[in-house]
Amino acid sequence: MTDPSFADRVRGTLLGGAIGDALGAAFEAMPNAAIEAVLGSPRVLDYRLGEQDSILSGHPAGQPTDDTAMALSLARVLASAPRITARVIARAFRNDLSPDGRYGRLFYEGAPGIATTRALRRLANGAHAPNNGYPEDGGNGAAMRAHPVGVLPNRGRVSRIAALQARITHGHPAAVAAAQAVALIVHDLLWGQPLTPQPPLGITETVFLSAWRRAHRNLTLDEAGRLPPHLRDVAKSGWETVSVAHAIAVLFADDPEAGIGAAAASGLDTDTVGCICGAFLGAAHGAQRLPSRWVHKLSVRDLVEEAAAALLARYHTERLSGPPQPRRWHQSRG
Repeated sequence: MTDPSFADRVRGTLLGGAIGDALGAAFEAMPNAAIEAVLGSPRVLDYRLGEQDSILSGHPAGQPTDDTAMALSLARVLASAPRITARVIARAFRNDLSPDGRYGRLFYEGAPGIATTRALRRLANGAHAPNNGYPEDGGNGAAMRAHPVGVLPNRGRVSRIAALQARITHGHPAAVAAAQAVALIVHDLLWGQPLTPQPPLGITETVFLSAWRRAHRNLTLDEAGRLPPHLRDVAKSGWETVSVAHAIAVLFADDPEAGIGAAAASGLDTDTVGCICGAFLGAAHGAQRLPSRWVHKLSVRDLVEEAAAALLARYHTERLSGPPQPRRWHQSRG
C-alpha cells in the first residue's frame, strides 16, 4: 500500500469519522457485553439497523448521527466563511441543524445530547455565541464535531478555532480541551506524526490529562481480542470519550478496520467513540485504507466527500495534484 497523499488523509479524516459514527449508531447506549453478545465478536464488521435495545432502535444502517451532522456544518463554515467567528459558527449551527435545515434530519434522528440541544435553543433566543456553553456542560458534543478543524494549516489556529466552536455549546474547561485535542491530533496526523500514547502538545488542562493517562495505561488486548476493561463503557464526558477513542486508535494503529470496529462496539456512546477514533485512524492512513464496503454504503458519502473537497480547495490547493507530500508534520506547528 502506497503512502497516502495529504488529500487522501483529509478525505480519510472526514470519512473515517462518519463511518465510525454510522457503525456505532446501531448500538448507542448498549453496554459492551450486550453488543458482543449480539455480534458474537468484539468488533463491528458492517453497518446494522439500530438494535432493539439501542436508543436508536431502527436507525437506518449506514446512516451517521448528530456527530456527523455537526461536523459537516462546522466544515462548511471553515470552507466558506470569510471570517471564522463564534457568531458565524453559531449561525450555521442554528440554520443547518434546525429541523428543516441542511443537516437537520441527520442531527435530530441521531439523538443529540441535552447540552447541545439546550445550547441551540439559547442561541435561537439570542444568546451570546462565544460564551453560550454553560461551565457545567462537560459532555462530548463539542469534541465529536471538532475533527474538520484539524485540516487548517496553522496549528495555533487549529487550537483557537477548536476552542471557539466548543464554547458555543460546552463551557467546561476539560470539554473545551477535549475538542482542542481532537483537532490537534488530527492536524498532527495529517502532517505525518505517528499515533503514540502521548497527549497532544499544547493541551495542559488537568482533568483532561488525568483521563488521558488512565485511558492509555495497559493497552493490551485479551486473548479473544477484546479491549481492556477500562476502554469499554466509558462515561460521556468529553475528556473520557476523546481519551478512550485515541487509546483505541493507538491499540490498532496499523489496522484501521479493526480499530474503528472495536471502537463502535466499545459500549454506551458507541457512535461518538467510533466517530472520533475513525477520524484519527482515517487521518493516519487515508481513505485508501478504509474498507470500501463502509465507504460505498455510507448514506451521506457525497456530503462528506464534498466537505473534504471544499476544505482542501480553500486551504491546500497546492496538494490537490502531484505526488504524495513527504511526512514533515513538524513544519506545520506554530
